[in-house]
Amino acid sequence: MRGDGTSPRFVTQARLVRIRGQNILFSASQHAIFTLNDTAADIWRLLEQGKQAEAGAHARLNARDVHGQVEAAIKDWQRLGLIRPRISPLDSSAQGHVSQMLSVAGRRISILYPIAHAFPTMAIFRHLEIGEGTPDIVFQFVEQGDRLHLFRNGDWLLASAPDEMATILKGEMLSDILGSGTYELALHAAALLKNERLVLLCGDPGAGKTTLTLALAHAGFGFASDDVTLLKADGRCVGLPFAPAVKSGAWPLLAERFPDLDATPIFRRPDKRRVRYPVPRMANAATAKAWQVGSVVLLHRDRVAKPSLDKIDPVDVLRGLLGGAFAPGGELGDTSFDVLAGVIGSVKAYRLTYSDLDEAVALIERACA
Repeated sequence: MRGDGTSPRFVTQARLVRIRGQNILFSASQHAIFTLNDTAADIWRLLEQGKQAEAGAHARLNARDVHGQVEAAIKDWQRLGLIRPRISPLDSSAQGHVSQMLSVAGRRISILYPIAHAFPTMAIFRHLEIGEGTPDIVFQFVEQGDRLHLFRNGDWLLASAPDEMATILKGEMLSDILGSGTYELALHAAALLKNERLVLLCGDPGAGKTTLTLALAHAGFGFASDDVTLLKADGRCVGLPFAPAVKSGAWPLLAERFPDLDATPIFRRPDKRRVRYPVPRMANAATAKAWQVGSVVLLHRDRVAKPSLDKIDPVDVLRGLLGGAFAPGGELGDTSFDVLAGVIGSVKAYRLTYSDLDEAVALIERACA
């Protein structure tokens, strides 16, 4: 860090208070608290005053590693979203950018990438591209040092490493769509199209929803969503067809179905787990409109049980679809519940018990024939 006053200044995104001898940072946006030792608290106060250079000369720090200690604190706080450089989208004018216009569930989304970091992230969303038009929302990445800062309609959101871009962007687009409120209920379910009807897959974490979704897409099902499906007021559903995030443990299981998977770029989630984003073939087949639901399948992985696809009653279906569901405004109202009940009353409902991927695909194919 330079001590000549020319280092970039930072904007603090949290409030520091001292309670009974402890230094506590409160982040209102994250509803979270963090504790700081006295040295870190002194650095924070200097940053609040716009005195980054003075922070590097603070007497509490080890003089031989003063710059390293301050840099480490700043980098950690940026990663946590507690501070950010004083930058704006206008700072990207000298960098140049590449633009992309997407349509997801009727929401038009414009994304601006720095030229140096546009690929491979752009390729992951290419199947959602539309022609130019007036966007409902604009996301823009601005590069500074080794970090990329994401803005939403000109407002700073967060900073990420380049290999986190796809995961961060996918999450922010999902949040925007869920916040638009043009649906009755967001179901935590994958959606695939077969015979002009949707098949919804839902299950607990680890049930293999993403892997099975991709295997079914390879088998000829139309891909509509890997994770979230929107239930509309008329009882039809719209999938959010973002490319599925496949964790490293599932790569070998999908290698035969997706021979190019090993060549697909690796991204990281904020928890540092590695993921790849294969785009299923036939993705566009299920993205153009809302569809009636034909089947709901609750997933249960069991390595010792005999594979089976068993019919279940409406109560089990209701529990499965409500698990992880999200309603606009945060509360499931009577109207939304009535719409969901109407869907459940008209669909075929199953519990899939499986361990082998090929057997699971075969069972679902037979049920949807």
